[in-house]
Amino acid sequence: MKIMKQDAKIQKLVIEVMKHVRQQTYTPEQLCERQRILDAQYFYYWSMDMKKEEYVCDLFTEDFTYRCFTESPTEPKDQAMRSKYVNRNMMTMHMSHNPLIWLIDETHARGIFLYEDNNSYKDHTVEGFSMYCNDFRKCEDGVWRISKMRIGYRKMNGALDDYDVPKDWEPKKWEEWNCHMEV
Repeated sequence: MKIMKQDAKIQKLVIEVMKHVRQQTYTPEQLCERQRILDAQYFYYWSMDMKKEEYVCDLFTEDFTYRCFTESPTEPKDQAMRSKYVNRNMMTMHMSHNPLIWLIDETHARGIFLYEDNNSYKDHTVEGFSMYCNDFRKCEDGVWRISKMRIGYRKMNGALDDYDVPKDWEPKKWEEWNCHMEV
């Protein structure tokens, strides 16, 4: 079991969200927007666990930034491909709880989520505990998307087998989908 030093940047943002949420009041419309933001975050986890990582292409903004130990702008499709590659040989379970959503204004929000993951390969399991601190933006089409995803791991048991996607790797399955398509 590896205990990890808390990411100071993420910790500062989490505390900021906690304080703002505690002072926040809600209109009925804001409660609906809050639920849509939660749905966006949970859609991410479900996409991972249902092996539909490609669905998150529609979940991220075009200027999406990803932070897990280091921060970098990432194209939505590149992030989806990385997830598809990392998850390809394991059974994943993403469990998130204790959400707090700070509605910054009508089109911006920040959410924090405690998170546990359990990733099982044939011969070993990787378990982690972390915090997500994500920025959400309501886009011109009225859909909430994640503009910044920050993951601050606090403990991890085991290690992932692969992380970097080989240059010529292609997934076995890739189904294009977005939230405006018919179900």
